[in-house]
Amino acid sequence: MWMLLTLLVALGAGLLVFHLKVPGGMLVGAILGAAALNIATGQAFIYPQTRVLAQALTGAYIGCMMTREDVRRLPRLIRPYLLVLASLLALNLLMAAAFYRTTNLDLLTCLFCAAPGGMSDTPLIAMDMGADGSIVAVMQFVRMLFGMGCLPSVILLSDRFLEPKEARAMEEQAGGVHGKAVPGAGTTLRSFLPAMCLAVFAAVLGRLSGIPAGALSAALIASAVMKLTGRCSGMPMWLRRAAQVVSGCCIGSGITRAQLAAMGQLALPAVLLCLGYIVCCVGMGLVLSKVCRIQLREAMLTLSPAGATEMALIAADLGVESTNLVVLQICRLVGVTLLFPQIFNLILCLC
Repeated sequence: MWMLLTLLVALGAGLLVFHLKVPGGMLVGAILGAAALNIATGQAFIYPQTRVLAQALTGAYIGCMMTREDVRRLPRLIRPYLLVLASLLALNLLMAAAFYRTTNLDLLTCLFCAAPGGMSDTPLIAMDMGADGSIVAVMQFVRMLFGMGCLPSVILLSDRFLEPKEARAMEEQAGGVHGKAVPGAGTTLRSFLPAMCLAVFAAVLGRLSGIPAGALSAALIASAVMKLTGRCSGMPMWLRRAAQVVSGCCIGSGITRAQLAAMGQLALPAVLLCLGYIVCCVGMGLVLSKVCRIQLREAMLTLSPAGATEMALIAADLGVESTNLVVLQICRLVGVTLLFPQIFNLILCLC
């Protein structure tokens, strides 16, 4: 009964926040709903095994974003991709060290708080590896909100200041909002079912393997292979929303009154994280622009921690209509999801 009630409350809160057009509204609302129920009653509940299903669906969604065209572009994008990933990893480790010294959080939680991954998958991976998923979810929401709401304005102003002529020319050419269609927007459950079954099976094997983030990584790889071989057209968006609700239940049901009181210590880390992304986007954007000979504004947008689809829309508004930007953003998400947890695990072993 409590599991059903937790799901219903999370779904209702998710729909409410989603219709308020909050970034990541379905997931954020589900977390808030499940957390409110647990704080009020202490009885919010969801089976721990459900986390594997949520990871399977999240991995399938990311994997189904890959296309053959994206893969064909990869050889030309290896150098900028490596620079982007190295820059974000350096920022991640630097911010984690700052969080660790200024808060009472454990090292693993600090590492995931600063990870430039996805709002849905990063808290799930963090919980799977033993970090505090509720704290990670708060910081990931701050990262996502800042990346989509504030950072584009900072990038625009920086570009106008550093390269005024090029910036003026790009803004004159900017039209309406164009971008990559939302993956899976027109697909059905029937066409996605084989990929979903394979993703769930792969996630179970990944979970049993004991590899950090093994469930999500295995589901991502399996679904990407099916997508690239033409056997999957993408995940239906309603199923993606359902996965967000389940993920929100897993995270929110673990939030207690004591944890809520402890979240006051996240104000300074949140400010540091936002400042860190400004420095990374502008500073490394300049380096990326010079080394790889791409427009400064596009280089800075490539280092932005928002999602691939969102960045396509934001970039079009800023006069950048580049498929390379979207490909690099997708590869950034895949790289962070697959590689960063393994690096974090290695750091813990060395410490």
